[in-house]
Amino acid sequence: MTTRDIREPHRDAGDPRDARGAGDASATTDEGAATVAIAALAGGDSPRLGGLDMVHVRLLAERVDAMPPLLVRRATMRVIDGHHRVAAARLRGLDRVPVRWFEGSDDEAFVAAVRLNASHGLPLTPQERAAAVCRLLASHPERSDRWTASVCGVAPRTVAALRARTAPDEETAVHRVGRDGRRRPLSAREGRERAREIMTREPQASLRAVARRAGISVGTALDVRRRLAAGPEDTPAAASADSLRPRLEQLLRDPSLRYNDQGRTLLRLVTSTLAFMEQPDSVAQAAASHSREALQLVALACAEGWQRFGAQVADGEPRQDGPGVAV
Repeated sequence: MTTRDIREPHRDAGDPRDARGAGDASATTDEGAATVAIAALAGGDSPRLGGLDMVHVRLLAERVDAMPPLLVRRATMRVIDGHHRVAAARLRGLDRVPVRWFEGSDDEAFVAAVRLNASHGLPLTPQERAAAVCRLLASHPERSDRWTASVCGVAPRTVAALRARTAPDEETAVHRVGRDGRRRPLSAREGRERAREIMTREPQASLRAVARRAGISVGTALDVRRRLAAGPEDTPAAASADSLRPRLEQLLRDPSLRYNDQGRTLLRLVTSTLAFMEQPDSVAQAAASHSREALQLVALACAEGWQRFGAQVADGEPRQDGPGVAV
């Protein structure tokens, strides 16, 4: 097999470029390719529990010249991805195979192996994926459910269930590291408390600086600052989305609001706002950087508008602009 044969490997057969980002930032994959003697390779740490599938090996042997390079950890010569390809090359009587080098730790190598095997070629079984999740939860407990799910090719809820089953009393982890590499507090309340302490001690600190130091989003920091300005935690402004939901149910059943256009409009606004309050962090993270300043101004204006509306309602009997509708 020549270098020309492996210059453009088929990605569905396990392109090692898919391993980038699989472990920590220190793990790298050499974009160049080399050929090495099969005898020099060692068996790697595979996520496959049942060993080699010889039917798959024979299928690969029929097109061995089109197979992409193996992924091999340079320090140990252990195969990270490509065990079936090694067997296929041996079946064809080859003594050398193309490889790409992986630089990283044993744990990082296993992450790369799982990610590649979960996304190409012979699919991992549900049992193999579950076993890989459990191993990653043990070796990377700080990683988020979504990151682990993306590596193993499962749903985040599957990871959460396995985490609860294997480490139900987990107390040491304070942060989780997401797919973007950012650290986030395991408890939103803890991050908010830290932000509140910083704002009380350093009232001139910027929202971005507070968010970075507290491990929360800028949107959450803005909400903490608003609540501090509003007063004690038992004020309506500080009520949680959970506590407001029963009040919303009452409003949705109120005939004076349900059976006229203005009332229905108000109910839609309140429902949308409460839904937003339940997930401001994810919405803020999805905003493009060039639009965040404008969004901040709009958000503050909306908050002020709702506060004025709340003050008008609290003042007493509001004026009537239509039949049965208070505005």
